[in-house]
Amino acid sequence: MSGTQPGTERMSEESPQALLDRLDRTVLYAPAQDMWVRLEDGGMATIGATHLVAHHGQFMLFTPRPVGMTIARDRSLGVMETAKTAVAVHAPLSCEIVEVNAAVLADVSLIEREPYAAGWMFRVRLTALEEERASLLDADAYAAWLAPRLAEKLAPPIDHSGDFDIDPLRGW
Repeated sequence: MSGTQPGTERMSEESPQALLDRLDRTVLYAPAQDMWVRLEDGGMATIGATHLVAHHGQFMLFTPRPVGMTIARDRSLGVMETAKTAVAVHAPLSCEIVEVNAAVLADVSLIEREPYAAGWMFRVRLTALEEERASLLDADAYAAWLAPRLAEKLAPPIDHSGDFDIDPLRGW
């Protein structure tokens, strides 16, 4: 699409507030990884990608690390691929992979259509929750963290037409 920044084609169709309003209030968020975490009893959790990850493009393939693998926080849980790029899925917390969502393996578009429900990606056993819990944000804190970033990302490109001139030898 001309006139939009790469990766914002679908995001630009929604206002920043509309995107923030779609946050699931029942999960915690790992802002650096664009992932959500639903803490469960017994040191378990369900992990998925936020609805904002879907704006990277239409995902065609999800390749997770194998069940039983232990992953440190911010290390790769797997890869999601679009026609143009591969996006690493980073662990929001240190964990052992217990289950990969078979429905998402069969139909990766579930991540885009139902990111907080049927589109979950992993069930994990948390291995360092006490030390890493503070890195997670509730929906309100995540929205406050995300709002200025969305506004910047969704801002229209600068129009350099007209009498805007740069002298390469002197700058502006």
